[in-house]
Amino acid sequence: MIADVIASGLTGRGGASFPTGRKWDAVSKQTVKPHYLICNADESEPGTFKDRVLMEQDPFAVIESMTIAGFATGCERGFIYIRGEYPLATERLQYAIDSSRAKGMLGARVMGSGVRFDIEIRRGAGAYICGEETAIFNSIEGFRGEPRNKPPFPAEAGLFGKPTVVNNVETLVNVLPIVLHGGAAFARVGTAQSTGTRLFCLSGCVQRPGLYEVPYGETLRNVIALAGGVPDG
Repeated sequence: MIADVIASGLTGRGGASFPTGRKWDAVSKQTVKPHYLICNADESEPGTFKDRVLMEQDPFAVIESMTIAGFATGCERGFIYIRGEYPLATERLQYAIDSSRAKGMLGARVMGSGVRFDIEIRRGAGAYICGEETAIFNSIEGFRGEPRNKPPFPAEAGLFGKPTVVNNVETLVNVLPIVLHGGAAFARVGTAQSTGTRLFCLSGCVQRPGLYEVPYGETLRNVIALAGGVPDG
């Protein structure tokens, strides 16, 4: 699984563009237990709503991708750290978690296997800085949301001082097509350095505000054209 993610060239969709496969590989090789997984859903940048749309419209994709990531990296517990201003997304994610647990897709024996993985939601309190991956650790642990010094890096000492994977919502849901079609197929979309597609939030002075998905390498002009262009040309 990790080899496929590495081959896909998938990078973080939260801004840093760190190779996802390398992050997973680093955590999976840590001998210290337990390992933790955090889905960073503290989407606080002005004009950004892509993660909210993903969580509201397909919450099961988030749960499934987190379970795959947990299996690949040896994590038995995952957290969704979601901004407090997303009540509908929180409600739908909780429903997806409860339904998955009831169907045996989460818990002590995922799908009847020997894999243990479960998820809980932690809501942020509106602090913009908690979108930074190490500030999330402090917040979940009950401390003031402030960034930590690096090193040590999260793959070595993250949440509760244990190896931790942090991916945002968009990054995680991109794992699903990699599982379905393979890393090589994913890498054929986009550019050599930036593979796959990317979600763009268009709001304000465009004809059709909304969320648009295009391959990496697309021009800003064409993305705006998808939204009908600007009013009156």
